Amino acid sequence: MQTDSVIIGGGVAGLGCARELSRLGIETVVLEKAPVLGGHVAGYCCKATDSCQRCGVCVLEDVAADVRASDAVTCLVRSDVLRVDRARGGFELSVVRRPERVHPARCTRCHACVEACPVAAIAAPGFGSPVVIDEARCLFLTGVSCTACVDACPENAFRFDAQPEDLSIDARTVVLASGFRPFDPSQKPRFGYGRIPGVMTAVELDALLRHDTFTAVGNGGEIRSVAVIQCVGSRDAKLGRNYCSRVCCGYAMRLARLLRSRFIGIETAMFYMDLQTFDRDFERRLEEAAKEVRLVRAIPSEVRLSTNGRPELIYEGPGDTRVAEEFDLVVLSVGIHPDPAIASLAEQMDLGLNQDGFVGRNGEDVSTAVDGVFVAGAVQGPKSIAESVSHALSAAGQVAAFLNRSGDRP
Repeated sequence: MQTDSVIIGGGVAGLGCARELSRLGIETVVLEKAPVLGGHVAGYCCKATDSCQRCGVCVLEDVAADVRASDAVTCLVRSDVLRVDRARGGFELSVVRRPERVHPARCTRCHACVEACPVAAIAAPGFGSPVVIDEARCLFLTGVSCTACVDACPENAFRFDAQPEDLSIDARTVVLASGFRPFDPSQKPRFGYGRIPGVMTAVELDALLRHDTFTAVGNGGEIRSVAVIQCVGSRDAKLGRNYCSRVCCGYAMRLARLLRSRFIGIETAMFYMDLQTFDRDFERRLEEAAKEVRLVRAIPSEVRLSTNGRPELIYEGPGDTRVAEEFDLVVLSVGIHPDPAIASLAEQMDLGLNQDGFVGRNGEDVSTAVDGVFVAGAVQGPKSIAESVSHALSAAGQVAAFLNRSGDRP
């Protein structure tokens, strides 16, 4: 397979770059390791309350629709890039495409299989995609005799005998747009993640709200109080992550306000070091949020299980007093970390990492140390959705300029 440009990553940045390149008449192949396009943003909910909160989630649907409608873009999901080598004046990518367990043309998204699966290993991702199997949880794929999904499917869409496919792609340019990895809060055991009932990440809460499965009921009772803890995995020198993840303050405030809007009676509190103002119009939105969310300038030293079976935060209050406060739900606002997989690929390509361990140069530069290789979005460092799309447009412009200079475009 030959193409003008390969984009590694089918999230909002990768798709945004592909859309712009298609508008410029440049053929592109998008490689996404997940079973569906959209990246992290595909799991986020709209944060609108009585008005738009400018979260940017809706951007993905528009971008994805344009990419799907373009004849200049080929999207390959479940695709792992094994190597990228210099070849024939460009790049040769060795790719393994994992098998497609559900036939996309046959799946009508009736979700009969979702309801039938005894271990909840099948999900309906949206964006017009067929259902997706979590292969690590699927009983059949882990050696247990189970055909519940096959038996429930009226269209005979499942094909467990499908085999992986080896691909070789020749490209004149490569764009790394594989995004980031959310911090794993189990690395900060003092916050109780995975140990104390009622502690979850903001990303997990976002997914529940997106799929309308957050019912404001937990720990055996109704959820009336929610604490959000900021900077979990960010600005932490002990972890080697002494940078700000930029988007977390605005993200957490939108989530807290959305809970208040959707579930009358919920009280929300946000615990923070200080509030970062990278978003446009942040000060006005902060003023509005402060009317609905209790802002506590303190990062809890511990989240423990109270005698009532609820999460209890220990933090320093006014006058250096020690405060112990119970909540029904504790939400950890996890930071943005580099993806080790793409960092390994970047090392193989001699691209180098910037001061925070992300791929590419510091700042907003979309170019890299290797001619013909560019970066787009949060693979280069923490960015909001809007910033990722803007960065992707810059990357597309640089790809087009490179192809023009090298004589590969008219």
